[in-house]
Amino acid sequence: MIDLAPTDFTRDAMLGAALVLDTRENPLRLNLFASAIRIFLDHMMDALAPQEEVEACRWFRPVEGQEKPVRNARLTYALIGGFAAEQVEELTGIEVKPLIAEVIAAYGKLNKHVHGREETIVRDVDEQDAVVDAVLSALIELLEAQRDYRSEIVDAIADSLQSEAVEKFTTETVDDVDILATHHTIDWVGIDERAVVGITAREVEYEITGSIGVTLLYGSGGDRARGDGAEIGDEFPISMRFKVPIEAPHDLERAEITSGVDTAAWFDNDDDNDDNDDRDTDAF
Repeated sequence: MIDLAPTDFTRDAMLGAALVLDTRENPLRLNLFASAIRIFLDHMMDALAPQEEVEACRWFRPVEGQEKPVRNARLTYALIGGFAAEQVEELTGIEVKPLIAEVIAAYGKLNKHVHGREETIVRDVDEQDAVVDAVLSALIELLEAQRDYRSEIVDAIADSLQSEAVEKFTTETVDDVDILATHHTIDWVGIDERAVVGITAREVEYEITGSIGVTLLYGSGGDRARGDGAEIGDEFPISMRFKVPIEAPHDLERAEITSGVDTAAWFDNDDDNDDNDDRDTDAF
């Protein structure tokens, strides 16, 4: 659970909660654990669900009498950003609301142990552990969901992302490659990873990474036919980012797309590899 915490301070809070549990003879063991977990949750939501972002979501509705978004709204944002729960269920089949209800229920049970009172202190270790287990089970499910839901969302549109990337690299001139030769052709496009970079109140940003195989053409077709030009095959890493409105995460026609090809190794090879120098010299 410590590894899943989003910041150094939340990891410290979780470590503090764990260390408290080791002091089984401490009559305030459960109370101190509750305080540490409350600190953890408060700062986790500050990190993952900033107030201004939550309030900017289409689904946000202020609760009368509350100056800030309530816990339900902040947990929703921490899990799925500006997506509506129904939208995520349609995309992925994941039901978000039951998990949020479980976490809030566990948090509510924990809250009554934050402030120790003589008549409410739970001294029995087994009773303490029953409360601790329920809280930690809900929290681990929350933290794992916060990690995993994004990959579930991107998997829901993975085919579209991959098709768009392949089409872009095979149908358009790639400037980063074009400067390396007179002409070039894209021979293949390979996609290695797909990931959600970020989900905000208004948009979702995806990234795919992979590589392309290219043929670098030096001289004209006639030059190459006479032996005065050259064809050199190579491959380069690629990345492509899509920023899509949150209300239509699968509509790539509305996406803001940036792409790039990393050709640094080509220039490093020119500097550091004598074989490449000879190859390039022989080509001309």
